[in-house]
Amino acid sequence: MLADDVSYVIGVDTHAEQHALALVDARTQQTSRSFTIAATRRGYRRALRLACKHAPERRAWALEGTGSYGAGFARFLCARGERVLEVERPLARAGGDG
Repeated sequence: MLADDVSYVIGVDTHAEQHALALVDARTQQTSRSFTIAATRRGYRRALRLACKHAPERRAWALEGTGSYGAGFARFLCARGERVLEVERPLARAGGDG
């Protein structure tokens, strides 16, 4: 189980211009912080600084869109030794509720 391996999971919802991040305590499954960064190297550096400050130990990044909008961020994190997990974008439900 992931909660046995990490203390924090940083979920990332990727978009073309910006990414939304949520810092989740793996033990309690509670979101402790959320923030938005620009989808640029400067934004990536800001996200990593915030993670180091607020999730200083055993963390994993759960990114969607690592083959598209999240690709640059995933490469940035991997190059710095961060643990990156690819998550699938949820499918929209029939009837337009998604």
